[in-house]
Amino acid sequence: MENTGRILRSIQNLPVGRQVQHFSFQINYLITTQITAMTRTLRFLNLLIFISLFHNTTFATHNRAGEIIVRQIGEPCGLTIEATIITYTKASSVAADRDTLTICWGDGKCEPVPRSNGAPDIQNGTPQGVLLGNDIKYNLYIATHTYPGRGSYKIYMTDPNRNGGILNVNPPGSENVQFHLQTNYTFLNPQFQGCNDTPVLLQPPVDIACRGKKFVHNPNAFDPDKDSLSYQLVTPLQDCDTAVPNYSFPTQVQGNLPPPITLNERTGELCWENPQVLGEYNIAMIIISWRNGIAIDTVLRDMQIFVEDCDDNQPPEIETIDEICVVAGEVVEFNVKATDDDTDDLIKLSALGGPFEVPTSPADNKSGWNPFAINYSGQPVNRTFRWQTTCDHISNQYYQIVFKAVDNFFDTTGLADLKTVRIKVVGPPPADVQADPSSQHIEVTWERPYECEETENEFFFGF
Repeated sequence: MENTGRILRSIQNLPVGRQVQHFSFQINYLITTQITAMTRTLRFLNLLIFISLFHNTTFATHNRAGEIIVRQIGEPCGLTIEATIITYTKASSVAADRDTLTICWGDGKCEPVPRSNGAPDIQNGTPQGVLLGNDIKYNLYIATHTYPGRGSYKIYMTDPNRNGGILNVNPPGSENVQFHLQTNYTFLNPQFQGCNDTPVLLQPPVDIACRGKKFVHNPNAFDPDKDSLSYQLVTPLQDCDTAVPNYSFPTQVQGNLPPPITLNERTGELCWENPQVLGEYNIAMIIISWRNGIAIDTVLRDMQIFVEDCDDNQPPEIETIDEICVVAGEVVEFNVKATDDDTDDLIKLSALGGPFEVPTSPADNKSGWNPFAINYSGQPVNRTFRWQTTCDHISNQYYQIVFKAVDNFFDTTGLADLKTVRIKVVGPPPADVQADPSSQHIEVTWERPYECEETENEFFFGF
């Protein structure tokens, strides 16, 4: 209206013919100017939208898998813990790489945690994580925290976002879903219940399945406190106790076939009988620690499975024992053999498990069994597992070793077979047992001191 009024005032002293001509010119000029300005504004808005979308795509699409583990440090059974955030990310998403994550401790406090593993960056010196191949980077973020008192706390990390292209998480927009890890941790009464560390998950949470072939995975949890463990499938999370949107289990994705994925609640062995649709899938499980029949900790593991086309390639096969029970002090020793029907394939035979992790007398040659430290070999592959047990290894829980044989179908990795071996270590029987009956009771005695009376944690104090 202001522009129109200015035009009318400018033509009021002109002849009528000139007024019409001049008025028409001014109106056309005004309309053209306004359209040009609007066009520039729209172009600017479109540019902002494009930059925003591009920023979100490059910044957000990288988280594949991970978990948070916790252990008590400092004063024995005190209120200080060390938490380790473990993530497996998409290595090619360089713009989304995190040199720092934020951990929240469950007591109202959060703090940034720098990455602690990998070679330092040339420019700023910060650790860069470790590349594992297959577009995967392994990252560790370690922090300590002291709590005001005993209780149970939810320790968590939320990071934007998951990598794109996950078939069973908010398809086709998994890159718009946050990645969330959490661990519920309990401080126990040190006088009656002892210290508490969460289990460590020894098997990496990114694995390869082949179309039409049975897929087996085991997180291979080891609890340093020898607590009982159980396993349960859950939906992956995008925030504290908040499930990701539009989630379906892998066998529910169109084109895949039943039966559903199964998880052995006792051993943690996960089986997918017949994957069909190529692509990336995420599943999650919780590992629950039990002491004296009470659940004390829950670790959430979010893992990723790549389903690849392996043509007619056959998986390797592992031959070894299923289970063994020994008396403390005896040597556990057995052969492990890996072969493949595809006789030209090379095989990498590795092992991870609790016997390698115990502080006293661990199993032999840990580095020689490490999957990241050994090379492929021609068939057959024969190796010997050996563990000298001691009284410190006595436990009412089984130790678990997961052997993995991988062929070289994809050059650096391939189709795999897993074999879980369970080892039970029991205390030796008392020597020279004597029974002296009387009229009211029977007194039983044995040779003192008992063979395993002295142990790291005084299992048999006063026995």
